[in-house]
Amino acid sequence: MPDQTFEAFVGGAFLRGVNPINIVHEHPPMGRYIIALSILLFDNAHTLIPPLLVFSLIACFLIAKIVLKNSLLALIPVAIFSNDPLFISKLQYSPLLEAIQLPFILLSLYFFIKGIKNEKSFRWFALTSLMVGFTISIRFFILGATLFCAMFLYFIIKKRFNKQFIYFAISTPISLIVLFASYAKTILDGYSLWQILGVQKYLFYYHKTKLENSFSFWDLLLFNRWHTWWGDRSIISDSTWFIAWPISIFSTFSFLIASFMKKMRMNEGEIFLSIWVLVYCGLLSLGNSTTRYFLPLVPVLYI
Repeated sequence: MPDQTFEAFVGGAFLRGVNPINIVHEHPPMGRYIIALSILLFDNAHTLIPPLLVFSLIACFLIAKIVLKNSLLALIPVAIFSNDPLFISKLQYSPLLEAIQLPFILLSLYFFIKGIKNEKSFRWFALTSLMVGFTISIRFFILGATLFCAMFLYFIIKKRFNKQFIYFAISTPISLIVLFASYAKTILDGYSLWQILGVQKYLFYYHKTKLENSFSFWDLLLFNRWHTWWGDRSIISDSTWFIAWPISIFSTFSFLIASFMKKMRMNEGEIFLSIWVLVYCGLLSLGNSTTRYFLPLVPVLYI
């Protein structure tokens, strides 16, 4: 069964009131509830996907604008990303959880940059944690944990243990509130919050099995050599691969090296996005990789 068919089926089951943990086990239920909402409002599972992808482009523009400080320049990475075969494939094959999750990931990056650039930062950090909450409620929590890791690393690298750091730290539990809310049906069926955390432990052990083919991510990103993990474990190409990926990763690391050597100077937004790129690339290097994991990375590389 294709993934998009399965997601539509699960969304329909959720709409009928099925307890999420009785039907799916690999991701939290929020993404499937959004699919269920599409079915409820439009009688199909696909209609909400294009607006979510548009929100992703808007979030990409907002990040680019605040980093590049020029609205016209900010349109360039948006234009490249909107024509990326990976982005277009999320319109062709829907509904998939990656497309649903993407705007929340990008908005969490945007709100965090707004927070570190403003003295009255608590509301921005609260919005950041809210977006991370949606991120971990749609797919396995490791991506949300990676977002928080990049954010805390920013404060550590900048040695900024001030009021902003305190505001950010005390806002992070908001993400757990969103996660627990996504399991409302499960809780109403008699499960405790502790048992919901136990479900997350199961998700961790389930996804831990994918920790093989380390560093194959780079072969796929740079040369379109996808190391598969089924059958004879052959190396194949991916139709969504885009020549802009190796160009943008090379440009990004060249920019980082030039900044490290004091040849160029990064602003606060560029520093944080650089940390995000390094941390997320490190995560993708740990195990099996596929281009569907690249969505949170490539728009930042284009910026």
